[in-house]
Amino acid sequence: MTYALLKNPAHTRVSYQDTDKLALNELVVFADNISAKNIRISNIGGVLYILFDCDRPLCDDVNKILSHLSFLYAMFEVLDDPVLKPITPNPGYFIDPELSNILKYTGKTNELFTRMMLNIAQSQIKNPPTSLNLLDPLAGKGTTLYEALIRGHNAYGVEIDAKMAGESAIYLKKYLETAKYKHENHTEKTSGVSQFGKFTAVRNQIKITRSKGEAAIQYEMVAGDTRHTSDYFKKNHFHVIVADLPYGVQHSSKKFQNAGHNKNTRNALGLISEAMPGWVRVLKPGGVIVLAWNLFLITRAEMSELLTQHGFVIPSLGVDFSHHVDQAIDRDFIVGVLN
Repeated sequence: MTYALLKNPAHTRVSYQDTDKLALNELVVFADNISAKNIRISNIGGVLYILFDCDRPLCDDVNKILSHLSFLYAMFEVLDDPVLKPITPNPGYFIDPELSNILKYTGKTNELFTRMMLNIAQSQIKNPPTSLNLLDPLAGKGTTLYEALIRGHNAYGVEIDAKMAGESAIYLKKYLETAKYKHENHTEKTSGVSQFGKFTAVRNQIKITRSKGEAAIQYEMVAGDTRHTSDYFKKNHFHVIVADLPYGVQHSSKKFQNAGHNKNTRNALGLISEAMPGWVRVLKPGGVIVLAWNLFLITRAEMSELLTQHGFVIPSLGVDFSHHVDQAIDRDFIVGVLN
């Protein structure tokens, strides 16, 4: 049996030149899970589709995996001639996917790219629970958190810009009110002392349910310094860490230790080197980290070395996800599994 997947037209916003490559490679990562063979791109009636062969009809579990692919717009069974027979996607989303694409702002990570990173992260977890605990320690206004909530996961973020962190919580609350999701919100301040000195932070928490008696999922955005992540959250709390590092275009990262004074830098390597021990402490053994970054600023070898130094194994995905975004950004992401 042969199946055809039609790409979402919006997927070109991830990377215009490499969009076919990224879509194809994302499917390749899940090939064993769905028993897909002979994955290829084919022109049918003047439209490009991603095709694969399978020795059995799609079951519900496979349908769900395909429905979650970041590039998917529609899927079909390929009959003779060829004739395409539509298959209804069944993603089983907890919240409508519009949650992550309504909010627009400068420097926002494309939500489809974020969805791809979340998919790849989840593919590397052994026996994942239905609801993961996900952390974005460089959360911005929360695109990664919204994508996690859409899938029914618990979503936690840390963002040093208090205004952005607050706007994320306000946006989510207004969306839930408009869409009539049951929710409870709570805000509290926290403070303490760590190796980086004294800190204060604001925790914006929202508990979400779709109906009475249904299990709730948790959103929490901490307005604080990511180097204090292990002071905000319990040890071994997260299944997944997903983060898009500053590209050095819209945002610079702050290198906190530089001859005794603060200095802004386009390279995020210094920041994450200081923050990584705290990130590792809150990640479960066997937990997965996925980091995206600008190759013009940090090499893949440097990223690999940083993760291995902190106890991560870099799995071989068998595909290359590096891609050109624009003249200032060549982007890649790396996956690490904590020993």
